Amino acid sequence: MPYALTFCKQVPITDREQYINECCVGGDVVLDRLLPSLRSTYGDLQSNQEDWGWFAWFEHSGVKLAVDVFTDDPQTGRFQMHLTSRKPRLLFGSRVEDTPELENLRQLVVRELEAWPVADLRTERLDENHMPPQDGAT
Repeated sequence: MPYALTFCKQVPITDREQYINECCVGGDVVLDRLLPSLRSTYGDLQSNQEDWGWFAWFEHSGVKLAVDVFTDDPQTGRFQMHLTSRKPRLLFGSRVEDTPELENLRQLVVRELEAWPVADLRTERLDENHMPPQDGAT
């Protein structure tokens, strides 16, 4: 199941007008920090801003992987990141699933964030709808 990573990092904002919404402010700086390692490990990827934040999407060993970055609070530099893996299904699109590729992605992202460094880094498991599990397990 997906991971949510939360952390704090003050990042420089040079042009606030480039952001679609508040949840996008500074997410590009966070993603730019990860992109060299992601490209080195996974090769070609798609990266851009949406109205909900920033993303990097790519495929590895037939598994679709996503790194989605959201700004919780631009003033304090609080960010949230979702890491997701999806496996294709015949005739039904793809399905969110736990995969070894997701765990490898989590390890790479955590290593990069710790090396930056960020403060208050926390990792939580989410359900397939990107919500905390109902049973409280993380």
